[in-house]
Amino acid sequence: MSGALTLRFITQSQIDLRRLTNELTDMQRQMSTQVVAHDLQSLGGASSRLLNAKAMMAQADSRNSVLGQLQARFGVQGAALGQVSEAATLLSQSIREAVSANDGRGIATELSLSFDSIVGALNETWNGQPMFAGERQGAGPVKISTLAELQTAVSTDDMFDEAARHQVVDAGTGAPIVMAAKASELSEELFNAMRDLQFLLGSEGIGQPITNAQQTALQSIADRLTAEASKFTNEEGRAGQLQKRFEAESVRLTERSDLIKKEIGEQVDADMGEVSMRLSALTLQYEASAKTFAELSKLSLLNYL
Repeated sequence: MSGALTLRFITQSQIDLRRLTNELTDMQRQMSTQVVAHDLQSLGGASSRLLNAKAMMAQADSRNSVLGQLQARFGVQGAALGQVSEAATLLSQSIREAVSANDGRGIATELSLSFDSIVGALNETWNGQPMFAGERQGAGPVKISTLAELQTAVSTDDMFDEAARHQVVDAGTGAPIVMAAKASELSEELFNAMRDLQFLLGSEGIGQPITNAQQTALQSIADRLTAEASKFTNEEGRAGQLQKRFEAESVRLTERSDLIKKEIGEQVDADMGEVSMRLSALTLQYEASAKTFAELSKLSLLNYL
């Protein structure tokens, strides 16, 4: 009877040792990985919630990445529009100053500088795609590169190479957003004003003094340039508004992603303080069980001696 009882205790000790060994292994894994479960199956009913949370976080992060690209794009776009506005404004101011000083000898230089700046800005690209050419890829939308070419360009097609449709993007707001107006829509009248100025400079020449007829023509061109500069300033403002809108949405998505990440962590991250205490307690239990098993094994062995 004593031998049977001893055998029963030994069997129970073996079971306890295996259980404690498994629990110790799991606690050591949690200590090293800092997560509660090593797979979704281990999470049981929480696994579906975890998968949904991870999908939501991935969606938020993906959209946030797109918004980050758009913020950068509209920053470059706003700078290009501002460059055109500044060039047109400077040319207008130079004309007015020339009229005021009754000396037009510097207008040609100012026209050339402004023209080059405007063409460069309208042909600006983002990730290899021209920003003001609609959907079209490749070269910039402004085909003319010199004032001489501007003088001979008699139609819109002579000056611009663009897609029929605007470039649009779906930023997840439910409605596609037009990235930018096309170069022809923005600048055709601006180039017409510069062409008229080039004809005035080339046909008659403007020196010192400036004739009354030339003053009248120059004032008219300066007014047109100022009006066109305002158009680009407004477009620059629109780009800035969209950039801020995307920035605010990006902040919201970041906060949402962080919140979901925290919720995921609460489900899967191990409490290291609790794990440490549990590991220490299991170690003591294991040592006690191992000692008991060893002593019972000796008693069992004595029964056969």
